[in-house]
Amino acid sequence: MLILVEPTSAVDAHSEARIAERLAKARAGRTTLVVTTSPLVLDRTDQVVYVQDGRLHAQGTHRELLDTSPEYTATVTRGED
Repeated sequence: MLILVEPTSAVDAHSEARIAERLAKARAGRTTLVVTTSPLVLDRTDQVVYVQDGRLHAQGTHRELLDTSPEYTATVTRGED
């Protein structure tokens, strides 16, 4: 298992997109836990678990959570619509 915490926090958006794509391909079929608020990284994941104040609030794909969880949407868009 690989655990990553904000793996793209210090890169520009172009590099972030490339890292997210390559990470998904390189880790296919393996367990990877990524802690992030990056929409680019989250969109490449199989499953998102949204935790707030230590409690599970929502679970699904990034796009499902964007459609169903206003709190999740506010977190990953940083309040920008």
